[in-house]
Amino acid sequence: MKKGFSNNKLGYLITACLITILSIFKSNATQIFNNHKFIFQTNNLIDSTNRKSKIINSVALAATTSSYFGLYQLWYKKYPQSSFHFFNDLEEWNYMDKVGHVYSSYQVARKSHLFLKNNGINKPLEKGVIYSLTYMIGIEFLDGFSEQWGFSNYDLLSNFLGTGIYFIQEKKYEEQFIKFKFSSHQSNYAALRPSLLGSNELQSIFKDYNGQTYWITFDFNNRLQKNNKVLKYFDLSVGYSIDGFVGARNNDVSNCINCSEIKRQSQLLLSVDLDLSTIKTKNRFFKLILNSFSIIKFPAPTLILQEQSKFKWLYF
Repeated sequence: MKKGFSNNKLGYLITACLITILSIFKSNATQIFNNHKFIFQTNNLIDSTNRKSKIINSVALAATTSSYFGLYQLWYKKYPQSSFHFFNDLEEWNYMDKVGHVYSSYQVARKSHLFLKNNGINKPLEKGVIYSLTYMIGIEFLDGFSEQWGFSNYDLLSNFLGTGIYFIQEKKYEEQFIKFKFSSHQSNYAALRPSLLGSNELQSIFKDYNGQTYWITFDFNNRLQKNNKVLKYFDLSVGYSIDGFVGARNNDVSNCINCSEIKRQSQLLLSVDLDLSTIKTKNRFFKLILNSFSIIKFPAPTLILQEQSKFKWLYF
């Protein structure tokens, strides 16, 4: 058994996913340009479409490969690998991992759909959804070959749920009344177990569930607040997080004497969010900042409901 993900397995996984991705991005140019009266112009348009398709495929390939490589470096490299296997992780981290999969699949579907739509690709919603599911299944295969984890059917179900929520809203309403967002702060628990919860601030953002919060943002502005210029920028947000978790199922950690005494609890959070998508700008930098808050929740006053509830004037 070798340390790290073997090159053969990793190459096979990425190749299989990329073949699927390339096939769903391929546009049928002959159906779009079928007017025989303008053969010369049509051929030029087909060539232009093929060039655009190649560029989009290259972008998708580069983005997918880079993200898989980054995930491997962050999560899997330091753990031993094994043969492919399944793993039941439903009760770990009080479902935070499952909520994270719902959020991630939703955002991958949303970003993929918008990218394809903005580039004039045929059936962008359907292809964006297929890409989201394919990409997330690729991550499950990485888990499946890791001795530390395994292929989780509950992760797969969560991926379908997140992707489905985006697809149904976009297909029926062409709007997202229910959005998923993320926020993160540094907790005090990563220092107790840095190998699992992160040894630096960047790793803790992804590894320390105690500092993560996943939000459902309810955006009813377009229907209920059309005439109110102030309230149209505000949404209601309900978040979920955990506190006191230094282990997946319990806090019985061998190299941490007092960890077993830390109280483990779930948190329900109530807050507001700013909807910055209604702000239009041509400035690319400002547009990038605004677009980031379609993924990240805006810091705001928050009520944290737990055994001893508390209120924070600014929570992220």
